[in-house]
Amino acid sequence: MSVFQGGAGLSRRGFLIGTGGLAAAAALTACGSGGGDDKPAASSGPWEFTDDRGQKASRDQRPTRVVAYVSSAAALWDYGVRPVGVFGPQKTADGGKEIQAGNIDLNAVTSIGNAWDDFSMEKFAATKPDLVITGLTGAKPTDLWVLKDDLGPKVQQVAPIVALSEYKVTLPKVIERYEQLAVALGGDANSDVIKKGKDDFQKASDDLKAAIKAKPGLKVLVVSSDKDNLYVCKPEFFADLAYYRDLGLDIINGAGTDDYFETLSWEQAGKYPADLILTDSRTYALSRQQLAAIPTWAQLPAVKANQLADWSTEPRFNPVLAAPVIQKLTEVVKGARTDVTA
Repeated sequence: MSVFQGGAGLSRRGFLIGTGGLAAAAALTACGSGGGDDKPAASSGPWEFTDDRGQKASRDQRPTRVVAYVSSAAALWDYGVRPVGVFGPQKTADGGKEIQAGNIDLNAVTSIGNAWDDFSMEKFAATKPDLVITGLTGAKPTDLWVLKDDLGPKVQQVAPIVALSEYKVTLPKVIERYEQLAVALGGDANSDVIKKGKDDFQKASDDLKAAIKAKPGLKVLVVSSDKDNLYVCKPEFFADLAYYRDLGLDIINGAGTDDYFETLSWEQAGKYPADLILTDSRTYALSRQQLAAIPTWAQLPAVKANQLADWSTEPRFNPVLAAPVIQKLTEVVKGARTDVTA
């Protein structure tokens, strides 16, 4: 059975964007096309799409000038939907591409802002947008990537917002929703690129499941970090981790009532013994080199055993982008020892 026939959670750091719980059930309508239709919607006539907040975005014609959060833009890009503007982290300080940007040609889009708290209303308005797309990261309709607080209503006055849930939903379901939106915007879900991506995703998922089964007892800790704290992930809130757990990976679950992470002081870094630790690979989290300078981190058994690998808290939300990530994790699992915490 294809992994794209359903799923059950993602985000950036929950401690930056709020809390809550969402049952993301949404209906799609675009020019009479049902949610499962993989044919591009007609380019003329009324257009509408109901997002994962249950809110309907309507236009007289299918939107052609889309502004999107960087991960959303990357998810749509490989379907042939090319936003005119992008916001959220796209470029690193040295001019490289942030991992969230996927295959986006950053020279072909207008940057509306290059950080979580950077959004230029002037640049946004200048793109003459007819639709805005971002991720939904919590229970409230206002739990949006970047467009928080009073910014969301200001943006909404210029163009309708579509928000797709990354909260307590597994990776295949998020990918499925972005495909539905891509098709509604005229994208091609049957291109050779996408079909190969789906085949690769299915094989990668099968291979990861087999690798996990071959390593019984492997305990995995997934963390983010900054100079003050270590953040232990709660898999149910992250689309990729929830999916890996469904495939059998034993991911340690952080405690407490906060969404996304349990916050630990560095003195508490050894709270959860693990054979393998996956660390946040984005540029604003501590690098492996920076982590190595923290004594309580350096003495962890998995660190001493060099059982470390990269993780991004923002999965790639189409099969083309997601498959290589799963393939890489499969190799990590295959090479991991299961006796580190013994």
